[in-house]
Amino acid sequence: MWNDQSVAGGGFFNSTNQFANAAATPNQGQKSGRRSSRTAPIVIKQALHCGDEGVKIWGTEVQIVSIVARIRNIRMQSTKITYTIQDITGRMKAVLWLDQEAMDEDDKSAPKVQVNDYVQVFGNVKTNKGKKVLMAFKIMPVEDVNLITFHYLQCIHNKLKMEADSKKEKPVDTSTFVSTVPANSLMGMDNGSVNGLNPRQMMVYNLIRASTLEQGISKQDIYSTLKDKMPSVEFENILEWMCNEGHIYSTIDEEHYRATDAF
Repeated sequence: MWNDQSVAGGGFFNSTNQFANAAATPNQGQKSGRRSSRTAPIVIKQALHCGDEGVKIWGTEVQIVSIVARIRNIRMQSTKITYTIQDITGRMKAVLWLDQEAMDEDDKSAPKVQVNDYVQVFGNVKTNKGKKVLMAFKIMPVEDVNLITFHYLQCIHNKLKMEADSKKEKPVDTSTFVSTVPANSLMGMDNGSVNGLNPRQMMVYNLIRASTLEQGISKQDIYSTLKDKMPSVEFENILEWMCNEGHIYSTIDEEHYRATDAF
């Protein structure tokens, strides 16, 4: 399915040291369950060939992807780490923002991985200067070599399942119809939503999305603009919900945020 002899022939699976102490059971410790359309396993080729709107599998938008790949290069900077990752379908950059407070305290915010290690990366696929980049939320070392094969099987299964689901006839629900109002506008949204966000959430989201700073906008600056429009408890709940749903992510620390579609 993914024929790339130049990659496979270079010894892609020739890495025994990392898995010397791995358990014999594949996918040990992972829990099975129903996967939402917001998260899906993919290969790098799918990320490289997706459109500007992000990864879609048979019409289903995937906001958070999982990729299992091998690290080919690591570039350390004060606020982020840029990894070059490669699987049997291609290679791309993955960017991980560092938690400065955690680094100052115990130096544990950076993943304990090195060049030629296999890792599992969770994040969003974005376009930067015409190239696809994976904005990573979490990078974990692969401790069992069987997880590499298991990941590819998951990719195949997920694609076939989404294909089957896309061919099922689905009734049109007119009650959830949203008119063509721009996502950054609150006009006519008193009782509706855009991109799954209600008007209160959109107020917070629009401020975060409008930031052009590399580190994003601080929580203090966001709330200083909105403090006359919502209580702090509601503001904190909205931030937490949007982080969990993949609409925004923290950058240099837990006090700075960027929108996942603003990169």
